[in-house]
Amino acid sequence: MNQLKTFLLLLLFSYCLMLYLALLQTAPGQALQFHADAPLWLTLQAAIALWLSRKLDAWLWAKRQPDTLLQRYSQSFSLSLLIFVSLMTGVQLLIDAATGQPLLVQHYLRVGLMYLLVHSLIAGADLLWQALKRQQQQQVALLQAQQHSQQYKLQLLQQQLDPHFLFNNLNVLSVLIHKSPESAEQFLEYFADIYRYQLQQGSKTLVPLTDELAFAKHYMALLEQRFPASFQLRINIDPQQQASFYLVPCCLQLLLENAVKHNVASSEQPLTIEIALQQQQLMVRHLLRPKAFAQPGTGIGLRNLAERCQAVHGKAIEVVQNDSFTVLVPLQHSI
Repeated sequence: MNQLKTFLLLLLFSYCLMLYLALLQTAPGQALQFHADAPLWLTLQAAIALWLSRKLDAWLWAKRQPDTLLQRYSQSFSLSLLIFVSLMTGVQLLIDAATGQPLLVQHYLRVGLMYLLVHSLIAGADLLWQALKRQQQQQVALLQAQQHSQQYKLQLLQQQLDPHFLFNNLNVLSVLIHKSPESAEQFLEYFADIYRYQLQQGSKTLVPLTDELAFAKHYMALLEQRFPASFQLRINIDPQQQASFYLVPCCLQLLLENAVKHNVASSEQPLTIEIALQQQQLMVRHLLRPKAFAQPGTGIGLRNLAERCQAVHGKAIEVVQNDSFTVLVPLQHSI
């Protein structure tokens, strides 16, 4: 349907242009010199110019992404103009040679200028329209990314000021101060590290996997004081590999919180949370032991994480749920 509309627009343009040129060339009092088949040939030429311009633009864009849209469209316009004018002028030269027409340089200069005009009007207008449409799409994408960023910042603030998390850990700290000052000091250090990490790294787009794993260890150290021997963290990633990957910040906190919130664990049956690499993704997995009377999750946290990964990596998280609960988080090999 779009191709039919494009062809009809080209045909209308060709008739209007040929009619305008006929009016310019006809002297007052003479019959209008308008050839009915001329607009059809011009429409065919305009369609070739449009097709060639779009194909070259797609090829150049797939081969190498230029720095700016202006650079991209100027390259595709110039290349398609050169090919179109050379091709059509060459075809005209072959037709004239086959029919025995005189081969005059001035004639082919005029022919080349005419094809240059056709290409400039058709391909230039199309590329301008494509540029405006792409710019509008980029503005919409930028606005959506800003909205996601604001939502994420709001969620980080909510996490930082989560009254339950803060209240529970302060209670643990209060008990430890009386029972074991040394343990309380260590607990306070981990507690401060968690909030410091959120404040320093939460606003970044990507953070090293090493930092996220260190954060996860500190978070599990806090859980150990609240739920002794109930949760175990197993990290199966080589330290050298950790340093070469990056991911969105604070994602491990969300996944660890979900594991603690929705699953049964005890010192007799601890819940093991495994973190490993799987096909250039971070795999976080644990057995599924749903609490009997737990409130059903809203899925907001995982949905927010998926949107952040989609915006940063171009790929959302993957969630696999059977006997175990597995989340695959996209990783970037380097920044």
